[in-house]
Amino acid sequence: PPKGAGKGPPPPPKAPGAGGGKAEGKGEGGKAGAPKPKAKFAPKGGAQAKEGSAAPFHKKLYWKPLDIHDSEGTIFSAENRERRSSNINIDTEALARMFEAEKEKGNSDRRKSSGLLSKAQRKMEGTKLLSDHRARNIAIIFRRLPVTTADLIDMLTNLTWESQGLSTDDLEQILEVIPTKEEGEKLREHRGPEARAKLRDVEQMVLPLALLNRSAARVRVLCIARGSKSMFSSTMRSLAAIRVACGAIQRSAALQEVMWLALDLGNFINHGDSSKGAKAITIGSLVTLKDFKTGKMSSLHFLCACLLRGEPNRDFHGELMQELRAAFSLQNLQIVALQSQARNFQRDFEVVKAECGNFLHEYTGGPAPEASPQGSPRTDAPLKSGKESPSADDDEPRSLEDEEDDSEVDDTTGGGADSARFVEDVMKIRGSPGRRLKNMLRVVEKLCKLMREDLDTTIVQVQKTLKFCGMGGPSAAIAAAKAAAGHPHGSPAAAAAASGKELPQDLEVLLTQLAEFCKVFKQHWEDVKSDMASYQQFFGDPPSTASGGRPPQPAGSGARAA
Repeated sequence: PPKGAGKGPPPPPKAPGAGGGKAEGKGEGGKAGAPKPKAKFAPKGGAQAKEGSAAPFHKKLYWKPLDIHDSEGTIFSAENRERRSSNINIDTEALARMFEAEKEKGNSDRRKSSGLLSKAQRKMEGTKLLSDHRARNIAIIFRRLPVTTADLIDMLTNLTWESQGLSTDDLEQILEVIPTKEEGEKLREHRGPEARAKLRDVEQMVLPLALLNRSAARVRVLCIARGSKSMFSSTMRSLAAIRVACGAIQRSAALQEVMWLALDLGNFINHGDSSKGAKAITIGSLVTLKDFKTGKMSSLHFLCACLLRGEPNRDFHGELMQELRAAFSLQNLQIVALQSQARNFQRDFEVVKAECGNFLHEYTGGPAPEASPQGSPRTDAPLKSGKESPSADDDEPRSLEDEEDDSEVDDTTGGGADSARFVEDVMKIRGSPGRRLKNMLRVVEKLCKLMREDLDTTIVQVQKTLKFCGMGGPSAAIAAAKAAAGHPHGSPAAAAAASGKELPQDLEVLLTQLAEFCKVFKQHWEDVKSDMASYQQFFGDPPSTASGGRPPQPAGSGARAA
């Protein structure tokens, strides 16, 4: 028997003309018949049928026939077949027509895909002025924008910051596609219609930005206009909250009582006399009282017992939590972030001031550069305030002093110069591009001045509060200045803080220490209240007066009272 018997059917005979075949497959006399032509189409999802098989579509299904010799007892038994009363049959001709139709549809899709690919390739053809990497990034950002290039150029030309087409995030992304000085020079050489048509689509999209004067500065101005009110309001709220917290710390009667009692207690522990030793302590020193203990009772327990014995009807912990509530609300305050926000607002003001002072003639409101062959933006945006559009003479650059009475804002603010002086929202300003920019400068300058005044007032109050709590005195300022001066890379923030121009970062430390002490004090206060009888024996008071009356003063405390 041939090899492989018992291991399955032998392999199929090799195709005519294949090497290694038998003699009967060679020559004319050994032909086994002409080979069948290849299939014109075949459905997907099947195994390629072997040549010479009876598969009409030249592919077979991936399935596994049951290996049984008798179908009796199964769904496919002869008995069940006879019982089958359904008239549903397979229309093989319809099946063939279906696959043929799908084949034609697939061919059409492939032709369409090929056409799109060719079109995309043609778009990539043309004069290349940008690197492929740069062009790819620009194309990605442009295709994500919800507005056309014409609308974008119109918005930048007329400084219509109230437009809802682009978000502030979109504007910040546009900064990444603004052509550099070198790129702009190359692009402007192809401003003519014929030269532009020879550029790639990416270069054609970015060309209007290269033709627009001060395009990057215009985007920054729009971003500043969008965010000035929220940044100003957020910073002012934070500064006001800090001042309220500082006032609460300095006015807290419960905190002062605890601090005085802790000073006497600590001096007696260290020197045997409350009148000797430290003259003041920090808030952080209060927490250390819990670590000086014998057994389960600490010096902080004794301090709470003294408070409770002296004024049994007074809830010192409740008073602390109520009086310092404003300070506890600032536990997550980040001085560096707040100070950075104030500096950013000042920087934004400098940007607007530089544009008004040096480049106001670039914002004359003239026709915008052509954005695309399909259409160009309008040259004069209508005013939403309802006032007539200013004449060309109004757009001529003049000094800010000459424009003092020329302010124009939205009617919702009342209009007129006074409105421009007091309005806090740049987004309400309307008018020609030059007028918008000048009025924007007045508003931002006013807000910047108010913020600086508020910041200076807050710095003074924070410094007083730190000194009140034994922190941030002259020695701390001198140390900060020395650290800033000796830093190898310099530390402008530390130097500014040391000079009193920025918020002291020690405020964060103070707020953290207060929160930590109140948390520890609460636990010790509740311990003492629940077991005050255990502490009464240490004071030696009779039971009738153990919880009432003023206790005798500790040794050495008379000097402080005097």
